[in-house]
Parts: sequence; structure tokens; C-alpha cells
Amino acid sequence: MKIALLADLHLPDSERSVKEEVLDWALATAKRLHADRIVGAGDLTATGSAVSAKRLRSKLIATGIPYLLTPGNAEMRSPVDRAKVAELLATPVEAEGIVLLDTSRSRLSGPARALLEKNAPAGALAVTHCPPDIWPEEDRALLEKAFRSGRIHKLVAGHWHIDGSFERLELVRGLDPDKASGGAPALVIFDGDQRQDIVFDDADPRSWPEEEREAFLDRLGCSGMKDPVGVLSRGGEAGMKTFELRFTSPDRMSDPALLRALGDWRAGGGVMLSLHLPDLVWRDGAVHGESELRAAVRTALELGCSHVTWHVPRVSLADFEAACDQLLDAAETPVRRLLDEGISIGIENLHIVPGESAEVRNFGCTPDECREWIELLRWRLDCCSRIGFHFDLGHARNNGALANRFTISDWYEELGDEINGLHLHQVTPRPDGSFCNHMPLTEPFGSLISLASLFLGWKRGTVNPSPMFLEIRDGDPVESMCRLHAALQP
Repeated sequence: MKIALLADLHLPDSERSVKEEVLDWALATAKRLHADRIVGAGDLTATGSAVSAKRLRSKLIATGIPYLLTPGNAEMRSPVDRAKVAELLATPVEAEGIVLLDTSRSRLSGPARALLEKNAPAGALAVTHCPPDIWPEEDRALLEKAFRSGRIHKLVAGHWHIDGSFERLELVRGLDPDKASGGAPALVIFDGDQRQDIVFDDADPRSWPEEEREAFLDRLGCSGMKDPVGVLSRGGEAGMKTFELRFTSPDRMSDPALLRALGDWRAGGGVMLSLHLPDLVWRDGAVHGESELRAAVRTALELGCSHVTWHVPRVSLADFEAACDQLLDAAETPVRRLLDEGISIGIENLHIVPGESAEVRNFGCTPDECREWIELLRWRLDCCSRIGFHFDLGHARNNGALANRFTISDWYEELGDEINGLHLHQVTPRPDGSFCNHMPLTEPFGSLISLASLFLGWKRGTVNPSPMFLEIRDGDPVESMCRLHAALQP
């Protein structure tokens, strides 16, 4: 039997994200290869909503291929829709040598345990969501017993978004272009004991025409968060054409060593200089940071920047409406100076920080909020063409309770045509479960953040081609840039 295995797509409610294209491609590929059955290993929806589950089921039915589904933890995320989603995605749990084990709560469900203990034909392929390393000890023991008895021949699991082949276990990275690690999204075909991983090539620049790939890489540069002089020097030697300087103080921005490094970088082929502006902050009923912003704008003009990056104001969600006019008043004059000099402005998204919730937090953590501030600035300054969106991927991934509701792909869908710059960095987990931002991003399909959705949106034209800055605090951004260049060569 030829089985097409789908895992970890995280399909959102919207039909316009690149994940929709990945799903359509996977199902078309299953049909083209004459799969006998489609098997879903969980997390095929992003938030366990009935909207996405219904659309997923309709597309599965339309293939004409029999399908089996087991839930993942994502299907449990909506208490309101959980029962409806279970109904929409309900299928038999075994058929023709296939056994589906529900581990949507990181352990075997009661029915899944009964399936393993069932006296049934030997040699079944078991498919589940969570791999055994996170199951309770008693569940792992039951699986081992099923292996020894011959009831189960091999187990297939997703959840970790990585590939792996072991004697009894197959891990699959799945279909999510935001999270699939080690490569672009892949459909896995199991034909007997043979595994074939079929990659969605358009989400991998190594398959692009050389001219298209090099045009992308030419826009990849660095941010000098800690060592701007060193980054300029090393980046210039590596052919870096775009660079972002972070404003600290007028004195440091006029340091002769920095000015010489900028001159050398430009003489060596540097093209696009950006300045990261200081934030406006609403505190104790007043706007703070105006003088720093004005000084930074003067610096941007003096240095000949063509772009600036600027966070959404630091104001609580609850206070934004009351503070909005005063924040716009503070922004108007310095922003107008930038626009008058032809400098583009990228408004950067913020993220939930530890201790905040989806309801009690800073403004600017969702696509709609970022769009609102952008539109308010455009209205106040009567300018649309040079005020856009600067997307920080790491902030979107490290966004607390909002990260699953607004995935990286969702941000591209909502604001991709407004993007005029991007910050790239990896996030890494801390022991308490939170994430650390601004870590080295040295591979295109990394753990937690994969760039496949960026590649796909860029190629499709749904993401504006824009300068990209590796904004890395812990490590050398130039090393990340060079390693990404090397990794994206055919």
C-alpha cells in the first residue's frame, strides 16, 4: 500500500496564506503518485478551529483518495470548537495495516491504548502525532510490548517538525513552511518499507533560477547591534550590500571609527544603509523619547540613510486610543523630515513579553494593530508611498499567546504587500518555556523558525522584495549571513 502522509501543516482560517498552496500541492502530489490512502498525523489545523477543519476535510474528500486522520495538540487549542473539530475530522482509527494512535495530549488516549493491546493482525504501521519520547513511561512500555509482539511494525510521528529514520520510528518534518526544519515542506510517501520525501521546491531557493536566487541574496545584510564597526568591516569583505545601524547617541553615531567603516563599506559596494530609530514611549500619561527620536532623525540625514526602522510606539493596548493623538503629534515633525528627504520608513511589529497576555500587553503585536499605526501615520502626513511595514520574524514567532493565532505566514498574508524591510533572527527556548530573541540564524530551514514561507511568498510576489537584516545579539551576524549564502547554493 502506498500511503501519503500529511503532518504539521497548521492550516489557518484564512484561505490566502502560503499554507493553502502547500496543502493543495501536497494533495495534488498524492493524486499524481496514485497514493492508495492519505494519512494525517495531526496538527493539520493551526488553532483547532471549525473553519479550518471544515476546509481541510473538503479538500481531502475532493481528492477521491480514502483518508485517515489522527489529531494533534493544535486540534485541542479551541475549547469552543474542539467537539466540532473532532466531529469534522473523525475517521476510522485502523484500516488495512494502519493504526492511528491519538496522542494529542502528549500521551496515549484510552482508545489508543486499547488499539495497541488489541489482538489483531501483526505488522501494522502506527501513525501518531507526538513521538514516544514525550509520552509517559507506561505508554512507552505499552508501545514496546506492541513492537515485541509484532502488533506494530513501525511508528510514524510528527510534532517536532524534524525528519528522522530509526529502526522502529520515522519522524517527519511536515508541511508548515514556518516551522519545517531541515528542509522545505515535504510530503512523505510510505510504500511498504520504502520512504520517499517529496519537497515543495518553490519554497527552496536552491531550486530557483540563479538570477532569482542571487537577487534575493543581494538584499540579505546585517544589523550592527553590538559591534557596528566590526560588522561593517567583516560584512564588507563578505560582499554585504545592506546594513542597519542602531541609534544609540549622537556622539557614538559620529565616532570617527564608525564613519570610516561606513565610508569603506560604501566604497566597497555597500548600497543600502538603514538606521533603527529609538522608540516613542507612553508613560504616566505623557509621551517620552521625542528628543532621542529627533536626534536619530538628524543622524539618519547626516549619514545618508535611505531607510529607517521604527517600532510601533511602546504604549499599552488599553492606553493606545487615549494616547494616539499625542503620539502622532510627537511623530509628525521628525517623520516628515525623513519623508521630505526621500527616506522610507518601516514600522516594526512588537511581541508579547513574559508576564503579558493576549489582552494585557503592548500595542502593535498583531497585523491589524501594526496596519492601524501605519495608516494613522500616512493619514497624518498625507503620505502612503514611503511608510510601510518592517517585519520582524522572530517577534512574530516569540509572541506568546498570539503566536499560534498570527503565525509568520499569517503576517505575510496580511501585510506582505506593505513590507519594505525585514529583521531575521532565530529564537531559542529557555528552561521556563519562553523564547530568547535575536539568536543566530545560520540555516534557512532552522528549528522554530524556517524561512520557507518567506521564500515562497517572495517567489510568488505576495511579499515585497525588501532589504533583510540579520538582527543578531548573541553571535556574529556576518557569520550567519555567510552561512545562509552557502546553504542556499545548489
